[in-house]
Amino acid sequence: MAGMVPVMNQQQIDTLVAQGIAAQQAQRYGEAERAYRTILQADPQNPQASALMGTLAGIAGRLDIALNFFNQALKRDPNNADLYHNIGETHRHLGDTAKALPAFNRAIELRPDHLEAYRSAADTAIDAAAKTPETSHAEELKRVAAQFLFKLGRRMHRLKKGNIEETFAEAVELSPEDGEILYAMGTVLQELSRPSEAVEMLKRAIAHGSADADTYNNLGNSYSALQRYAEMEEAFRAAMAADPNYLMAAANLASTTLMRTLYDEQFTASESFERHRTWGAETETSHGSAAAVSFPNSREPERPLRVAYLSGDFRTHSVGYFLQPVLAHHDRHNFEIVCYSEVDAPDATTTAMRGYCRLWRDSFEMTDAALRAQMRADRIDIAIDLAGQTAKNRLRALAVKAAPVTATWLGYPATTGLSTIDWRITDALADPVGAEVLYTEKLLRLEDGFLCYAPPLAAPSVLPLPSAGTGRVTFGSFNNMQKVSPSTLDAWAAILRALPEARLILKAPTLVDREIQQRFQQGFATRGVDRAQVELRTFIAESASHLAAYGEIDIALDPFPYNGTTTSCEAMWMGVPVVTLIGDRHTGRVGFDLVSRIGHPELAAENPAAYVARAIELARDPAGLQSLRANLRDDMRASSLCDATRFTRGFEHGLRTMWRQWCSSPYN
Repeated sequence: MAGMVPVMNQQQIDTLVAQGIAAQQAQRYGEAERAYRTILQADPQNPQASALMGTLAGIAGRLDIALNFFNQALKRDPNNADLYHNIGETHRHLGDTAKALPAFNRAIELRPDHLEAYRSAADTAIDAAAKTPETSHAEELKRVAAQFLFKLGRRMHRLKKGNIEETFAEAVELSPEDGEILYAMGTVLQELSRPSEAVEMLKRAIAHGSADADTYNNLGNSYSALQRYAEMEEAFRAAMAADPNYLMAAANLASTTLMRTLYDEQFTASESFERHRTWGAETETSHGSAAAVSFPNSREPERPLRVAYLSGDFRTHSVGYFLQPVLAHHDRHNFEIVCYSEVDAPDATTTAMRGYCRLWRDSFEMTDAALRAQMRADRIDIAIDLAGQTAKNRLRALAVKAAPVTATWLGYPATTGLSTIDWRITDALADPVGAEVLYTEKLLRLEDGFLCYAPPLAAPSVLPLPSAGTGRVTFGSFNNMQKVSPSTLDAWAAILRALPEARLILKAPTLVDREIQQRFQQGFATRGVDRAQVELRTFIAESASHLAAYGEIDIALDPFPYNGTTTSCEAMWMGVPVVTLIGDRHTGRVGFDLVSRIGHPELAAENPAAYVARAIELARDPAGLQSLRANLRDDMRASSLCDATRFTRGFEHGLRTMWRQWCSSPYN
């Protein structure tokens, strides 16, 4: 019958919408409009067709008509954030800031992650401020814009999208006296490994009203990264004074102070131990640790065991490189694996690790008492700390016994200081006979080394020896710059002075920081090294590119008294020999341990003079370097260092040894 309106089903509507959008994207606007109008003939208030007609009207500059279509769509779809965003944009282009901003706000209320709405709102306020410069109204609009950018930056940070630094920097420029925004910018700079800039921004935040515990705590962390220890302690204590219940500052002060004894060569091994032991005793006292705790676990020495790992590094992290092969190769018949995770931002590695576990618990919101109670309820037989004094550790939870057997392994190269931790898992090279005096824990020495390395699957092939092409030897160290002691600089400078044609490449995240750059540049200059011999590079996030950088290195130089671990394994996997110094404690014996495990103990030197001589000798032996380059990866592959099955069986034998001792001990 003539004049009847056609009836459409949803499939037909979807088809026309798709055709219209395709035409619109191809700038065939007439064709797009016909598709949308066909839908509206059948359903005059169809929200999708109305909204799309609004976008077409906006493109054509018919803004009033666009608003009509968007408002028509809202009648049927009142909670559509995109519609409110479009309405805000239309009002913005009409010059009506008073209507645009509420529309953007409504879009954000409906969808807090609507990043475009935050950006549009900020731009609207900025544009409006530019029209009335040098007025109080303009200043207020700038503050409004800054708040939208601040909120945008926080959302981007949570979603890990976009240029967060640029967003916060723009907010700071618009509102340079807003303490909250200054604090946010400071934390971003801290995360970007630019602690000196973070310090200045956080100090500004404090001066402009953000003098809370969190700001002082982050200021302390930034000073720590700069090794400005007196200012670090002052900042942490200010955080504790600002909020006595802010436990993180006290924990960070303790951890960074203890870790300083590992980095700073002024502390002897005995002094470091005593400081850890004192911390442990004080922590146990504050937690009311009892001398004996009873557990209902069955004392059967050969039964299947429930083993728990506690860590904040169940993610893409150095600890993960050594833990994941063990998790993957555990004997599931005799060991049930439980992980208590302090990871609040999981990644693909986290997901992979979860798959190896019988039970996974996110523990980052648990109090110490709650975590202990959960571990007892889970009937854990052996609890293994993987963090020591590093970030997100749960040593305070373990200051009262939470399982029949407790141990520490992998993540920290020194004692925990706690008498409630029974064992430290190590080996005879890293902790030889006599090292017992440096630990509150008993030492369980594994025969095949204390760790197992899983080379990245994306590792590139070993590249040709770079000096064969350049005619000069290139040394390198990709370690944490806090490990580079004055004595290490002395040795490296001696090598470079003896080999004036050689160069040294240092690569680390914090070398992007200007203060740290200047410290190392000045350090080499005062030691008589030509500035052209030393190149400072920053971090490369992508694993394959990071490893490929070893293609420029002939010889890696291990720092001391705190050696590298992951960096040394990576270097050798890429065919680069690591010259290392044999120290007097675990931190300084890891390099010796690693090169020995793969059959190259000759790379380890007994004293600094021998270290320098060995590096120079290698540099002057191109045939020897070429041989090492060609064979190191195969040497690693054939060793226990990279044999996950062999290592894990030995590791499990160690666990069983610890368990048998508990079973045979007197009942509590």
